[in-house]
Amino acid sequence: METILFIVVMIIGHVLMMYLMPGMHGGHSHKKVSDADNTLLEKEILEEKNRKLKEELHELRSRVGHKER
Repeated sequence: METILFIVVMIIGHVLMMYLMPGMHGGHSHKKVSDADNTLLEKEILEEKNRKLKEELHELRSRVGHKER
């Protein structure tokens, strides 16, 4: 009887840890479909901002380079 209780408690504990802890088995780390869509949209927005900032940086560097000459 104690062995069965031990096994049941261990299984329940393992399932809880798989759900609560992040990582390969983490239940909370799984994303919903809507979250994935939002992530793609956010990624596109950030890539566009990154591209604009790179253009501004290039422009500023070229201005500084011309002033130093």
